[in-house]
Amino acid sequence: MKRFFYIPVAIAAMLISNAAGFDLITPRGLGMGLTVPLSIASASNQVNLPTFGLARGEWNIESGYNRRFELSDLDHFYLASSVRWRQMTFALGASQFGKTEFYAEQILKGSAAYQYDSLSIGASLSAMQVQLGNGYGRLRAVTVGAGISYRYRRLLVAGKADNLTRPKLVDYSESLPPVFSLYAELRGKGGAYSLTGRVTLEDLQKPQFALGQIIRLSRHGSFFWGVSSAPLEFGGGVEVNIPSGSLTYATSVHPVLGFSHTVSFTYGSSHRKSKGQDEFK
Repeated sequence: MKRFFYIPVAIAAMLISNAAGFDLITPRGLGMGLTVPLSIASASNQVNLPTFGLARGEWNIESGYNRRFELSDLDHFYLASSVRWRQMTFALGASQFGKTEFYAEQILKGSAAYQYDSLSIGASLSAMQVQLGNGYGRLRAVTVGAGISYRYRRLLVAGKADNLTRPKLVDYSESLPPVFSLYAELRGKGGAYSLTGRVTLEDLQKPQFALGQIIRLSRHGSFFWGVSSAPLEFGGGVEVNIPSGSLTYATSVHPVLGFSHTVSFTYGSSHRKSKGQDEFK
């Protein structure tokens, strides 16, 4: 019974510390303060907002598992894929958080982005289903979002807006407010490291600020870390490159609720060295 007492507390803490609309989790997210390395091909990143990771004809598949605050009732699984066709990048992802016998959230999100030179503009469509245990039924909501990315030499910036339609799970409930986020990445010469940042704004919530960094130890792997505010969380992790893919582990610590962990696997043609990635060096 004790664990059921802490579950509502943990869910509330996540809602406060992760103002991210109907987003999927990402491989490095917890470890980098939910900042985004815009130059790296990641299907989950491309589902959430337009990025520059894919060159023409490339594709990417990604899956992962997250345990929030070391509670099995808060387990989170996701699967995402992305592909670029000419100037368009298409991405689709699905996730499940929690357990259907108690509380569960399922998210299905798709995005499409058009890239012209250094500019990428896109839109997303998201659907959420909430399941309450003991026969309380299912609640559903649908919303749209938009995003834009721009690259200038080794500096990449992006912005996105989620929950633009102010969706409601039920007619008499409070609507979910729009969430606005700004992202930036500064790549070092030769791609030896990247500095990332994030600012997130939401009605009735304190602004969230985050800073992260990826350090490429060798062509075989990288180390990353991050910190975010409201509340203050620290994280880190490692990524190991394998043929045509990568394995990633990320962790973060909440000041009250403790540790969270993410393990993910990525596979695709985007992990082969491409001209699109060389342009950032």
